[in-house]
Parts: sequence; C-alpha cells; structure tokens
Amino acid sequence: MILLGNGAVGKTSIATRFAQNSFAASYKQTIGLDFFLKNITVGGINVALQLWDIGGQTIGGKMIRNYIYGANVVVLCYDVTNADSFADLEDWYRLVKKR
Repeated sequence: MILLGNGAVGKTSIATRFAQNSFAASYKQTIGLDFFLKNITVGGINVALQLWDIGGQTIGGKMIRNYIYGANVVVLCYDVTNADSFADLEDWYRLVKKR
C-alpha cells in the first residue's frame, strides 16, 4: 500500500497511526520514501502489510512510477484545510493511472 499526496498533508501521520498506533507531536518532511509494517489478520490468514509513505515533493521524480507499479493499494491523501492539495489529487491520480 502506498500513500500519495502533496507534502505536509498527513501521510506520515496516517501511516504512523495505523502501523504503530501512535502520533508524534511533530514530523520532519519525508524525503523520498519511508516504510511502515503492520501485521494484520485477513480471513484467518496473517498478512504483513507494507505501507510506503512517498514524500510529496517527488511527484515528478523518476522513481515514483516504480513505487506505484508494485503497489496493490494506493491511498490518495490531501489536507482538508488546503484546497490546493485537493486540486493536486488529479495530478497524483493521473500518475497512478499511467502505471
């Protein structure tokens, strides 16, 4: 699973809350990529879910298409207080569709 969206929209907060059941008082900007792991049970089967937190500044980066290509799930994230981050979801979605 990868989390995509502009920088500072809360992707790292979402991943940290889901994978580690915690929040931090402050975060540093994700440069490139950060990984989280969460063990879950689906239909009685134990599954290790990888969350890839993609830095928001990498929309034009060369590696981002490789990250998207291997993903089974893409979560597009935006900040409800930032209309530009919502409008930019169209660009993120187009990038995902190109995979």
